[in-house]
Amino acid sequence: MKALVKLGTPAIAAATAVGLLAGTASAATTTVLREDTRTPYDGGYQILNVGALTFSGTGFTASCSSADLRGTLTSSGSGTLDSANVTGCTSNLGNPTVTFRNLPYTDGTLAYGPSGNYDGTLTFTDTDLEIQASFGFLTCVYGFDATHTSLTFQVRNSDNPANSTGQLAGTMNNVSLGLKSGSFLCPSGVTANGTGKALGKVNPSDTTYTQKLHITA
Repeated sequence: MKALVKLGTPAIAAATAVGLLAGTASAATTTVLREDTRTPYDGGYQILNVGALTFSGTGFTASCSSADLRGTLTSSGSGTLDSANVTGCTSNLGNPTVTFRNLPYTDGTLAYGPSGNYDGTLTFTDTDLEIQASFGFLTCVYGFDATHTSLTFQVRNSDNPANSTGQLAGTMNNVSLGLKSGSFLCPSGVTANGTGKALGKVNPSDTTYTQKLHITA
């Protein structure tokens, strides 16, 4: 089964930052709610980045200005990532094009568990996860390997004092993916940082995402 994003290059990180909330899988002690009514939520979601996604490594820096991830989510926490669009990426190697391979992704765990100033975590583990970054003169593919076997994001509800987005949000801190294929010129050892916010649909037939979400036990 397929999971969400981790990060390694500008491409990967972009998807990841916003991806941090997308494609969640069920967790026995977690319930996804509509924030206003506190009733269980099942339906589509959209994740958008808040601010630029930044990436750094040895001799490499990059950022992506826009990420839009969409999929479905159930009140038990299970879900899919069905589409991913990451744009506005720049780096010292050129302006990369980011592509998510092997969609949809369906394997991840969203777990409610307050720790520090976070309300829970989102962890992905899926060997089918692949994100391609094409720099024009070279193509690099990132994913899980023997060293990078999982990806965890810290999640905050909108009422968390440390959350300034106003929505359910996830943060990646120095997240990385392994280089699976590509030239020796492809960046490796890259870490990504960024934040994404997630919204659902008020009604299943809606084409916009305005429903605030909340996670709890």
